[in-house]
Parts: sequence; C-alpha cells; structure tokens
Amino acid sequence: MPGCGGDAPAAATTPPAASPTASPSSTAALCAVGQPVTGGPVTDPNGPFAHQVVLAHSTDGLSITDSRMVIDHASVPDGVRLPDGTLRLYYVDGQSGAIGVARVDGDSVTLIGPLSMNGVRGPAGMADPDAVLLPDGRIRLYYLNNFGPPGGPQRGICWADSTDGERFTLGGLAIQFSNQETVTDPSVARLANGVWLMAASRGTSSLLARSSDGAVFTSETSIGLGGVPELAALDDGRVRIYVCGAGIVAYASPDEGKTWTREATVVPPSTLNARIVCDPSRVAGAARFIYKIQP
Repeated sequence: MPGCGGDAPAAATTPPAASPTASPSSTAALCAVGQPVTGGPVTDPNGPFAHQVVLAHSTDGLSITDSRMVIDHASVPDGVRLPDGTLRLYYVDGQSGAIGVARVDGDSVTLIGPLSMNGVRGPAGMADPDAVLLPDGRIRLYYLNNFGPPGGPQRGICWADSTDGERFTLGGLAIQFSNQETVTDPSVARLANGVWLMAASRGTSSLLARSSDGAVFTSETSIGLGGVPELAALDDGRVRIYVCGAGIVAYASPDEGKTWTREATVVPPSTLNARIVCDPSRVAGAARFIYKIQP
C-alpha cells in the first residue's frame, strides 16, 4: 500500500496537462466490481497489516489532541459525518485486503465489516477510500479500483454512492490520471463556489483535478508539496491540503489550488512513538482528525 509522501516547499501548480480519456468499453473495466476477497492478511511488513488507525480531536484542523489508536492492522483511513451525527470510518483492512467500515459514536469505535458494492460484500481490488457527504445526505465514496501488482488490469479512480454509508452503488469513473500505476490516495472536496477538487498522490508529490459535478474530473496538474493528500474546504472559501512529509503538514490556497501557503505541522513526526505518520483525514463538521501510523 502507499507510503508517506516527501516534504517539499510550497509551489505553484505546473501548467495544466491534457487529462487522459478512456473509451466507454475500457471505462467499464476500470470500475468493474471485483469478486469478494478471499485472501488472508497482507504480509508486506510495510503494508496495511503493519499499520494502525488513529482517531484524534481537532477544532481548527491545524492542531490535534487526544490521539489514540482505534483500529489495528488497518491503513489509509478516511471519515465522514452522516446526517444523523454519527461518523463512518473507512479503511483498508490489512487482515483481508477489503475496504472496511466502522461506526464512530463519540469516542467509541465499532467495526461493522467490509462495505458492499453492487451487492458484493468486500470486493477485491478496491483501495484508498475517501468519503464525502453530498448535499442530499448521500455518502459518495471515491476510491482506487483494480489495485494490485503491476501488469494486472488498468487502475482507475471511481466513485459510488450510498444512503447508509455501508452499501454502495457504483456510479462510474471519476478520472484516470496519466501513468495510472503511479497514482494512489484520492481525496475530494467541494468548494464554496461549487467547484470540486480532487487530489491524488504520485510518490512524494500530489496531483490535482477539477470537476463541475463531482462525477467526472479533468485538467490534471501537479503540485510539489508532498504526497498522500487530503483536501478540506474551509468556511472562508479557501481550500486546505494536508500532505505527508515530516509528519502531516497543512497548506492553504485562496485560488482553488493554484497557489499554496504553508500553515502548520498538524501531526508531528514520531507522534505516538510511530516510525511513520501519514494518511490524514479531517472529518468535516465533526472536529475529528484521523490518520495512520506504523509503530
């Protein structure tokens, strides 16, 4: 699974590049729902089985308190607040390889099990979940599909919707970035002006793409801030990006991601005595911050 991105100074984005397009037949393959996972633990010593999910409090998104490990053998977490006020936490389950779901009530975390996609419980090939609450109360999940060893099916970043946060219906292909085998960890935010931004990781840097409807993203650009990004729309119209470098670092942009200014180190390196601190997620409207560690 993806590791932490590098640390780099703030920079403007590179000029937009033409986004790759897929034919209708290949689009279906990029987002095809896999069969239920059947394997055991992911044995890579630096993979999800060696990771832990941490839940913390954060009122401003720039500092955290009360960090505690809540799920062992789990990685790439992301959280969303449901209309009823409860939280759903999504993660890659290192014991099965599926995307797992947990319910968060206050400081209590209850594991629900693998999510379902088009009626398939725990489909293989899905990774790196990112959840967004839509204006109508549905949960939209963006994720990397066809994740696996090189030489397998081409990867795509797809989206699916759910009314309960556990059972999803496939929507379609959001984007296939160039050099798709090097891209992981999508994150999406809807800005106050209605523009949707997606960030994704390419090693120690991040990519951005844009959308008017949250379904189809184009206009790939690259920023050199760090990898494994998380986007958060701010109340004042700016957008924040959290990236992995020396810990988890926040930058803010007043112009839809064209330029960025460093704000703060949100999670210092070696927090909880971890060797790796990465995979940030700020839960909108919940004063919660989630991340992964590798002890």
